[in-house]
Order: sequence, then C-alpha cells, then structure tokens
Amino acid sequence: MDFFNNTIRKHIASVTRLDENFTFDQFKVGRSNITFKIEDGTYKYVLRRPPFGNKLESAHNMQREYRIISELSKSKIKVPNPIALCTDRTISDEDFYIMEYVDGQTISDNVVAEAYSKDAKEKISNSFIKAAVELHNYDVSNSNLSDLGKHEEYVKRQLTRWSKQFASQTIRNIPDLDKATDILFETIPNQQRVSIVHGDYRLDNVRIMNNEVSAILDWELCTLGDPLADLGTIIASWANIEEKDTPFIYSPSLSDGFLNRNQILSIYEKESSLDLKDIEFYTRLSFWKHAMIMEGVYVRYSLGYYGDTDKKEIDAFGQSTINFAKKASNINLLKEIL
Repeated sequence: MDFFNNTIRKHIASVTRLDENFTFDQFKVGRSNITFKIEDGTYKYVLRRPPFGNKLESAHNMQREYRIISELSKSKIKVPNPIALCTDRTISDEDFYIMEYVDGQTISDNVVAEAYSKDAKEKISNSFIKAAVELHNYDVSNSNLSDLGKHEEYVKRQLTRWSKQFASQTIRNIPDLDKATDILFETIPNQQRVSIVHGDYRLDNVRIMNNEVSAILDWELCTLGDPLADLGTIIASWANIEEKDTPFIYSPSLSDGFLNRNQILSIYEKESSLDLKDIEFYTRLSFWKHAMIMEGVYVRYSLGYYGDTDKKEIDAFGQSTINFAKKASNINLLKEIL
C-alpha cells in the first residue's frame, strides 16, 4: 500500500519502538476510518487514518479523535493509550495517529461469539453495559473535553447535521429514511444529562479480555450530548434470532447466551439513574444514523474509494441502507424488537 512509504515508515519508527521494516495489516472491522495493526515481531501498535477519497465534512478528524482518547485515558475510562499524532504535511497528506495495541478479542459477529459460553456472554454483557455507564458518568463538564461540543439540544443538532451531510452525498431517493426523519424531528425528547457520547457504541467496537471490556474503540463519532443516544445504539444493534428483518445481520448477540434487551435496559437504568421512557426514540435514531452511515459507505465503494470491490458487496451495502431505513421508519419499533 502506498500509504506506508519510506517517509512515513521512518516517522513511525521515530515515535515508537518499531523497526522501519514493520509489517501492517488492516483491521476488517469498520468501514469508515482505516485502522491498521503495525508490528515488527517484538512490538505492535495501532494506526488510524481517514479513508481515501472524498470525505464528509468533519467526519474523519484524526486530531479530534486523538484528543478524546488522550483525555479519557487519564481517567478510568477504558480507551487505548495514545502514542503519537502526525499532522505534518511533509510526512503525510492526511493526519494519522498511533495508539497502543490493546490485547483481547473483538467479537465482530455472531460466528465469533459462538466460541463463548453462556456464562461468558452474560459477563461480557454486564461489562459492556457498565463500561457505557462509566463513560456516560464521566464528569465531562469539569474536564478538558468540556468544549468538545455544545451541551444542550444534542438530538436536534444531530438530526440537523446528519440530514445536511446525507443530502450532500445522496445519489438516490430512500422514502423510508425520509419517513423516519419526519418521525424523529416530531418526537424529540428532553435531554436529561450532558455526557460524552461515543456515537457508535456496539459490541464489535470494544475489545474483550477475560470476559470484560478492555478497551472502547472507534471514537470518530464522539461528541457531547445525550447519553441515551448510545443506549439506543446498544438496543438497536443487540439483535436476536427471533427479531424480524434485523439489519444487523452479523450482530454478535444473534448467538444465544447474551443478556436480552430488557435485561440490558434494567442494568443501565439501575447504574445510571436515567429515565428510559423514551428509549424507542433513541433506538429509532440509531437505525436512522446507521442507514446514513451505510449509504455513505455504499457511495464511497460505488465510486471506487476503497479500491477494487466485488459488485455484489457494493450492492449489499446499498441494500443494508434500505433495511436500516425500513427499521427506523417502523411505528411499532420497540414493541417489535423487545
């Protein structure tokens, strides 16, 4: 890959313990920012950079991601330790950063999840939810991240921003997504607390070690706002085999043994003391966002920004958008999935 040229290799070696002849391997999980494991047989790290080609406005800010994990790493929040940020255009045309490689496993799908026992899955479920609560209980107002974003009206701002960004990249009409957008704008709940919001808190975005969360990954969508947005993503992505037409077709929780959605809600409510009466809204919001994310991936793949790709894979991303939009527009969403 052209990205790892001699200049970049020398720079990486200068800020880590790696030899210049290190090897690299791109993580398959994640379709937005590009993540590599870099290693030389003795040491290993992780490198993050934006995708190639055109990018949505402010959606792939490496400096912002690096700042977030740098601050959170000073607390008990489970994030990888930051190593170095590169913004030097004589080294790279794009910002990138290096962080520690956190040991553990990524439960990327239901096939990987099959290797875990029922007891392990219950422990993982508990740790996953409690790690979210720890993040949401972080006193961001009195931290160096207090200016990361506006504190109030998170949902309204998200709806407006995502709608604008989506309109700038759309190449087709998706009626169900328009319907979901209308429902969301008409039913915005009151925000109970300002917290760090991860933005894509799912089981395949954490590392697991000894049946506990060892690190929360992929902070590109992080901002300040309503913590229940993260809970909505958890509930949306926590699919089960009885659920009809789940767009999370590889969800780890499709493997039996994890706590169910009602149990997850009970744990979160107890640990956070937040009122969950509007959880359907936040769950709908998550399906809606994922529809837009998948459409962005579909557009980038269609335009060749990820290199040569099989047409069937491109079409699958396009259909995934439709499936997420259909779920987001379901009037009886919570009744159906719980």
